[in-house]
Amino acid sequence: MDNCMTEQNELSAELKFLQSKQKTVQESKLNWEQTAEHIKSQAQDTERQIKEEYEKLHQFLRDEEAARIEALRMEERQKSQMMKEKIEKMSREMEALSATIRAVEEQMEAEDVSFIQNYKATLEREEDADFAATHQKEHSVGPGEKEGTP
Repeated sequence: MDNCMTEQNELSAELKFLQSKQKTVQESKLNWEQTAEHIKSQAQDTERQIKEEYEKLHQFLRDEEAARIEALRMEERQKSQMMKEKIEKMSREMEALSATIRAVEEQMEAEDVSFIQNYKATLEREEDADFAATHQKEHSVGPGEKEGTP
């Protein structure tokens, strides 16, 4: 019986040691599980922060894109308006030139008729005047002059 008691005591001690080891392993397992959960939580937080930062960056880029496109459109509107005004001014100038050309052409046509009429009358007067001058010269030869010499 002593032997049995000793064996029982030994088994009891061995059982306590195993139970203590089990408790230590269980605590370590719980600690590792908590660490794993912390790592997972930390990774999720970091992922969320990264996504927030990139969303802010994306929003900044969208805002910047919108601002640059708006500036481009405004510049286009201003330049288009300026070109429209220049084109309108040139159109007015062309209309004024066309009106001036028409007026000059009409005046030239009217003057052509009167110029031609006046020209014919002037030619006739000149011919008459030349004939009279020549005829008068021929008849008024001074002393010592020959006819046809001045």
